[in-house]
Amino acid sequence: MVRSKRDWTEEKLDRYMKEGRGHGIGRDYNPWIKVSDFSSSGRVSRVLGWKTSREHHFMSDGETRLFYLFEWSDRIVDIREQFPLLDRELCFKIAEDMGVEYPKDPKSGAPYVLSTDFMLTVTHKGKNTYEARTFKPSKSLNNKRTAMKLELERRYYAIKEIDWKIVTEKDIPKLMIKNVEWIHSSHKLEGNKEANKEELHHIIKILRSKLETDTTTVGKVVNDLDIEMNVGLGTSLYLFKYLVANKLISVDMLTEKSLTFFPTKDLKFN
Repeated sequence: MVRSKRDWTEEKLDRYMKEGRGHGIGRDYNPWIKVSDFSSSGRVSRVLGWKTSREHHFMSDGETRLFYLFEWSDRIVDIREQFPLLDRELCFKIAEDMGVEYPKDPKSGAPYVLSTDFMLTVTHKGKNTYEARTFKPSKSLNNKRTAMKLELERRYYAIKEIDWKIVTEKDIPKLMIKNVEWIHSSHKLEGNKEANKEELHHIIKILRSKLETDTTTVGKVVNDLDIEMNVGLGTSLYLFKYLVANKLISVDMLTEKSLTFFPTKDLKFN
């Protein structure tokens, strides 16, 4: 369970605003809610993003999996998680129109600032638009309090003219997420004690050539190349993952088998 370290107060709201939470874009975005705000035995996580080059904060496995899906999508150019509904007067008015009491901290009585799991910047034909997405486990949708908050959120974005949708675990392609997660940490090429960046670029050229010409599996090619180049076991596999992560090589991301067993003849080179 994820628990807040402290009660919600107006003073805390003022501090968040002064810290610039919920503001900025790309690398400069500051999430409204952070992992460090909670004492948790739950599934919180932090992941360095490809698109933003910053650390993203997630409060559940569902959010993290959905993030990987957004990372892989070419139409999404920015991901802002834990995005606050800062127009509080509008939120209060919507709750009044719904005939419900706006959520408040039980101790201080301070109104909470609701947040949306993801605010996405989507590009289409050179034009950027916004899409809001909220993850919820399907079994939670029948909960009365959850349904009330979701309806408030839906009305908020309808007034703001921003496309908003609920995403459940049923909407997330598990195999794709598994494969994106597997390559995710290899997106950036970094030298190590085995080889510097220049040497890695040289190995990449050889790797691409072998993947294009050898009729075998990815795993066989990368293992043989490690031996041939006298580098640490896993170096060539890391480079293969780098090529896939940067879409220099295309594979079927919905495959059930490990990508190391993927036939080289089925690879596409970009």
